[in-house]
Amino acid sequence: MHPEKIKQVIQLPAQQRYDYCVRKVADTQEVWGLYHDGWATAQVGGKVAIPFWPEAAFAQACASGDWEHFQPRAIALGDFLNKWLPGMANNGQLASVFPVPQGSASIAAPDDLLRDLQHESEQYE
Repeated sequence: MHPEKIKQVIQLPAQQRYDYCVRKVADTQEVWGLYHDGWATAQVGGKVAIPFWPEAAFAQACASGDWEHFQPRAIALGDFLNKWLPGMANNGQLASVFPVPQGSASIAAPDDLLRDLQHESEQYE
């Protein structure tokens, strides 16, 4: 991905990055996380939030600080919809959608992200 595109997308407001992520994930059929002896997590309001990105380059841009040894890893959309999000909902976890190095992420309940991804995926069928 062109560095200028990465820079432009990272500068979008959190809600626009969320919408971009949902569209991109539905299109490519994969979502990205950061992995190193387990998946990267953060704390939001006393709950565990797992960060997800639409492309490896955006995940890589956040692989610093507490996540400096983490590497981007793809998750197939089918597994994400059928296993990850229901499991996260059962565990009381949240999805941190498209965090950026200097900025915030959209924090979504797994059920909401599941609904948005299913709705967007229907546009591609």
